[in-house]
Amino acid sequence: MNFSMTNQTTKPLLIGATLLTVSSAFCYSMYLLRKKNETKVSKNNFSIRRSSHEKKIHDEEGSVDISEENLPPHIRREIEKERRFEAKRELISMKSPMYDNVFMLDNNREPMCTISLKKARWYVRKGIAEWSSFMEHGNQSSDDGLEEAKCIKLLFEPSGGNYQNTGTPENLYLKSAKQNVCVACGSTDHHMRHYIVPYAYRSLLPDQYKTHMSHDIVILCPECHVSCEKLSKAKMKSMENALRDDLSKEVGIENAFCSPVVDDAELHHVRSCAIALARWRGTMPEDKIESHEKVVRRYLAGIVNARCCGKNEDGDKIMMKDEAQEHKKRILDRSVPLTKQQLQKACSVNYRVKNPHYISGSELVVRSLSGDAKKIENFVVDWRKHFIETVNPKFMPVGWCVDNPVVCGRQDEGTSSEADCVKRW
Repeated sequence: MNFSMTNQTTKPLLIGATLLTVSSAFCYSMYLLRKKNETKVSKNNFSIRRSSHEKKIHDEEGSVDISEENLPPHIRREIEKERRFEAKRELISMKSPMYDNVFMLDNNREPMCTISLKKARWYVRKGIAEWSSFMEHGNQSSDDGLEEAKCIKLLFEPSGGNYQNTGTPENLYLKSAKQNVCVACGSTDHHMRHYIVPYAYRSLLPDQYKTHMSHDIVILCPECHVSCEKLSKAKMKSMENALRDDLSKEVGIENAFCSPVVDDAELHHVRSCAIALARWRGTMPEDKIESHEKVVRRYLAGIVNARCCGKNEDGDKIMMKDEAQEHKKRILDRSVPLTKQQLQKACSVNYRVKNPHYISGSELVVRSLSGDAKKIENFVVDWRKHFIETVNPKFMPVGWCVDNPVVCGRQDEGTSSEADCVKRW
């Protein structure tokens, strides 16, 4: 009997809680759908009507008005996070398009590649190119119409280059116009530059892997960029931790390369003794007080020696030699009690010091490549594959390929073709 009465009592409560959860989820799903349609498709099935007193979520088909103040706290937090992200979107986005798609033609009007408008103006200003068009007898464009021309012709015979090797993916990539859209979702607004090879690694590679190498710099919208960065950071952390473990085993010191700072045991002991004297001196035995004071006094005397030698790291006044010796005697004299300021100085000592064995993760990874051309090529190709597998982009530039060259420039004269067997642009 009691069991049935308990069920009858709890059943309305469970139904009420279920209805509240369903209604909250419904309201939040309507809000997310409205935000998605505003940013991606710009066809709003839902719109937010804001007044000075309340903000209501309104459905075009059925009038469902819910005050935002009455929504559950977790939903209001998500709405506020979305608003903050929208406010920052303009700040983190590029202010101008990434690709200007100005075609560079050789002196026979054969397309070589696409370049930026800034680089095209540089060629014209130096007198080694002129504004032109694809038509052989087209009139040259004036400075007022150079944006419409989008084409320059070199006034000299270019040497080298693979632009004449038609049919290859790299040649197609060089000559094709690039779209200013997110390569992952196709968004046309609020773009960011994304480095397929993380910038921390790319910046440490030799110049020939960076200069005139925009192949591995693509466009992503802020949402796709954040998602991709999370996966890239995880891969970077895994690579760096594996290298740190190998180095620690080589030197025989566990976790020797893991942290940029380490705890100095002696300074940590000084701090512990000073804290104990400042807080629990009255309850400590005399022998403990004596040993702790000895440690603190020795540390303070060392600071006086440093000030005498001109090492003024703490901003204290540098002492003359005689003055320093007198001050050191007073500190080491056990009959003179330690002042509150002296104990406070010892309590605030920074016991974390720079780790002499530490190497940053990016330096560790690039150093492991040993400057070997083939290792660097495999490293770059591996990051390209990681980008394709994790982001699954659908709007990559025409001709972009994982196996495209990773080096820009000609082969060095002192390097044999067998030693440097990497493809070049």
